[in-house]
Amino acid sequence: MSNDVPAGVILVRDFVNTADTETATDDLSTHGALTHFLFSAGLLSRRTPSTAEDLVFAQSLRAALRRALELNHDGDSDTIPALQPLLSRLPLRVQWEGDGTTLVPVEKGVMGALAALAIAVNDSVVAGTWWRLKICSADECAWAYYDASKNRSRNWCEHGCGNKSKTRAYRARLRAAATT
Repeated sequence: MSNDVPAGVILVRDFVNTADTETATDDLSTHGALTHFLFSAGLLSRRTPSTAEDLVFAQSLRAALRRALELNHDGDSDTIPALQPLLSRLPLRVQWEGDGTTLVPVEKGVMGALAALAIAVNDSVVAGTWWRLKICSADECAWAYYDASKNRSRNWCEHGCGNKSKTRAYRARLRAAATT
């Protein structure tokens, strides 16, 4: 498998990573920040005002997607109870495109942009890349990442978390051996 990460996967990964547990920051903390993210991600053609309801919805969607990625990491494909009601509120329709069907947002604006994000999730599932989106095993990190390993066995993101964890374990073994 190539190390190239599909564009839809990048979109979902970046959306989930707008909440950074390590630094306790949230890039979707205001209406303007939500609009900025959606515009920067190419989901809005222009900056569009968002409502308090849009912001709460986007944050809830992000949390449910994060939970789904945690389950991907654990190898568990159970449904996420919070995800289905959110997805069902998105304005989507199935459209015939000559050689098959495709999902398209029904409306513009923030909800349409979030619908496009859900389409990226669906496209990733259909392409078989969804199961490679995971959450880093390092508790202090919890960053979403794409596992490009051949057998989908990576446990840590690209930020050195695996090395840090292995180094801590090694040093703990050395300390334990020194005390015995």
